[in-house]
Amino acid sequence: MAIASDKAYELLKQRVIAGTYAPGAQLKEEHIARELDISRTPIRAALKRLVQDGLATADAGRGVRVSEWTEFDIQETYELRALLEGHAADLAARRGGAELADRLDGLNARMGAAISHGGESTAEQLQDINAHFHRAILEASGSPRLRAMLAGLIDMPVVIRSHFISRPEDFLQSLNHHRDLAAAVRAGDPELARQVMQVHLKVAAHRFQQRRSEFTGAQWTGATPARRRAGE
Repeated sequence: MAIASDKAYELLKQRVIAGTYAPGAQLKEEHIARELDISRTPIRAALKRLVQDGLATADAGRGVRVSEWTEFDIQETYELRALLEGHAADLAARRGGAELADRLDGLNARMGAAISHGGESTAEQLQDINAHFHRAILEASGSPRLRAMLAGLIDMPVVIRSHFISRPEDFLQSLNHHRDLAAAVRAGDPELARQVMQVHLKVAAHRFQQRRSEFTGAQWTGATPARRRAGE
């Protein structure tokens, strides 16, 4: 049952992120079980995990529904991150010094190793490393106001889960941006750090929208596209 539940969860997660299910759409346990030709128990467990991840909501009177994330919501999230994290990178380059640069280089080394190794857990590993990277810059900015404003944006479920619909070449592009950011910090160049961070997030927004469309209509195959690609 656990394997069936995991597979159902991965597929449903891909569909939610890709926009196959419209925001607010009800995820009917019986319908999904019939479509995937498995029992309702693993579907129930998969839906519970979606709710825990913030990708769906559960209300007694309305059932389980896709979280209300519109195209505007997603675009605005990335635009706000570009503005605020660009400023954070500027401040971090002024204040972080070699200590921050060393920390960022270490995270980049871990990211590079995870990409080279591949495997089913690649996306999860990279999401975790990426979060540490961005938080390191935010912490080094020394601005409590920025931390308060950005905490929710960085941890938004849809943004976090974007790694699960990324290709290996997307991971490599992000790593190169991260390396450029570390170099800007080491050079103590705040304007360069700001520009690299803004480009990084604008490219991420464009890439996310593009990859979402590619996953629309993903079928039940026993292994999701993201998992297959992560192991390539």
